[in-house]
Parts: sequence; C-alpha cells; structure tokens
Amino acid sequence: MVLATVTPGLEAVAIAEIVETVAGAVIVSTSRGKVYARVPGLDEALTSLRTVDNLYLYLGEVEVGVRRVDLSALGNAVASLGGVIGLFRHRESDWGESPSFVVNASRIGKQTYSRFDAATAVAQAIASKVPGWTNATPAVIHTVARRDHEDEGDATPRFARSTVELRVDILGQRGVVGWRLTPASFRFRGQMRAFAPGSLLPTVAYALVRMSEPRIDDVFLDPFAGTGTILDERASTEALAIIGTEIKSDLIPGLRPGRVGASDANSPVIEADARHLPVRDGTVDAVVSNLPFGRQVLDEDAIVPLYIDTARELRRIMAPNGRAILMTTRVDVIEAAMGAAGFVGEVLTTISLNGQNPAVMRYIRV
Repeated sequence: MVLATVTPGLEAVAIAEIVETVAGAVIVSTSRGKVYARVPGLDEALTSLRTVDNLYLYLGEVEVGVRRVDLSALGNAVASLGGVIGLFRHRESDWGESPSFVVNASRIGKQTYSRFDAATAVAQAIASKVPGWTNATPAVIHTVARRDHEDEGDATPRFARSTVELRVDILGQRGVVGWRLTPASFRFRGQMRAFAPGSLLPTVAYALVRMSEPRIDDVFLDPFAGTGTILDERASTEALAIIGTEIKSDLIPGLRPGRVGASDANSPVIEADARHLPVRDGTVDAVVSNLPFGRQVLDEDAIVPLYIDTARELRRIMAPNGRAILMTTRVDVIEAAMGAAGFVGEVLTTISLNGQNPAVMRYIRV
C-alpha cells in the first residue's frame, strides 16, 4: 500500500487521478492531505501522478502515547515494526559509502511533545540498529524549525540526494509509518524551483486544470498567468491552443512589480490586461486562473474593480458553455462579479495553501 500526500482540500482530485492512472489501484482510505491506496506494484505509473506532492510506501502503524515519557516507546515501536530495519539494510548499497537518513514527523492531537521531539526519538532508535547510516534528522529539524520561525512559508525539508526519509504521522494515539519513495523535487517536476509571489505549486496548478475537465479541442486561457505554472500543467495534455496573459506592474494601480513571466513549456504568455484581453469574442473554451488574492500581488482596494471588469471580459471572450476554474480567498467578490456577468457557478473545494484557505470555484458561461 502507498500513501500519497496532497494539498489539503484536493484529496478528491488526487483520488480520481490515482484510479485513472494506476491500473488496479484501490483507494483504502483518506484523511486531510493524505490518500491511502493499494496498488499491484511500485511501477512508473505512480511517478507520473501530477496532483500528488509525495509518495510513501506504507509500512504499518504503531500505538502512540501522548506524554513525553512515551517517546522512547514510540521510537522502539517504529524501529521494531516489521520491514523497517530490513529496508535500511536492503538499501545500504544504493546510497554509497556514507548513507544517511532523516525522520520527518507530523502530529494531530493533544500530545505534550512536538513533532520534532517525535522525529528525534524515532531517529535515535533507528540509528541504534543501523550503525552504517548517518542520522541527519537533527540537522533537518534545525533547518525546518528556523524556517518556521522566520515564516518562510513552505517548511518542507530540502533533503540531500543521498538521504532517505522515514515518515511518522501521529494521529492521536496512532502512528502511521511510511518510507519515502519520491525525491524532494517530485512535486516541482524534478527540479527545485523558486516561485514568484502568488505562484502555485505545479501539483496545485494541475489539480485546477483537471477540475476544468480538459479536452483536446480546447482553447485554453489563464488571464493571470504569472510565471506560467498553470499553462505548463495544461500543456501536459493535448489542447487546440494554450494561451496566458500577464500585465506589467505599472498598468494596474496597486499591482506590485515582478509578475511578468513566461511558460517553461513554451506556451505563449502575452503582455495584456485581463480586463482588456487581445482575444476574439466567444473563442475561449476553458479558463483556469489563480486570481490575485490581495496579500501578495495586489492592493486590497484594487481587487473589487479588477474582479468586476475581469468577469465582464471573460463573458465576452468565452464560448457558450465555456468552463472557468477560478481560485481566490475573496469568494464574495468573485461570486458577485461572475454572477453579474452572467455566469452560474459553485464552490468545488477549499484548500489549505501557505496559511490561507482559498476556494476553488467552477463557473459556466450561459
């Protein structure tokens, strides 16, 4: 069985992709940000999943105490779990002369210890049983704790290539243990990437694309393309045309510098105002966009008029029954703007993203 981690709120989208992509996959259970699936084998289809942040081999569960004095027992229970130490010994030859490992832990419940305490206890127990491995957990904990303190957003550890990871998710008095199958760069499409303010992870961008129900004859548009992440993810499946537009920072009052970008997949990104698009009437079949939220890329006072004018422009350029997937924290504003422009819509989901909870809306041009 494998554990797939996803952006919270996108579990249903990931489930659909897993069942569609991995032959014989059976969904066992799901929880916030996690999908458990039974698969026939660890084949390449798993690593082609685009809505999944990371994949773990499910190793089992252990009982977990809630007090600090229970940490030693937690470490011993994980280290004694069937298959855990065997995996380390089996993989030693794969990692050269100085293999290293880290333990990454999360917790939900009223424990009197932190996730770092849990990770340390498990790592120490494992280190005592695999003397040929270096325990890199303390260094990773230091890095992540510093990133949390500095509020840099994404606190995912940046593991060295020669490091493997054991994951322990503590859910009350139950601990789920997994062995990481994917590299740290998996959700960045194989490379560690830097993103401009307001940019999306590729996994989130692809989930939005899937929600638009892409078709091979689509003319597809992202009117707030930024660095082109949504365009790149749409380019992973066939379309008639894929277009993005982005505006210079000084053309909309309040829009901050640095957002004009280009798509890595060579989809054209045209310098244009989303309120005045260089697109013929009724020609766009699908729109997917991460709208300016107001925190990172746009001053608050500019959002309402921008949304109203953009909704009117989408009405002009979209074909009858055209689909729009829009993400924003300003649900009230976009609902009013799109409704006034003649769209019908609904909230598909609300996700957890960098400390915010934007809603994903689906609209149909009627």
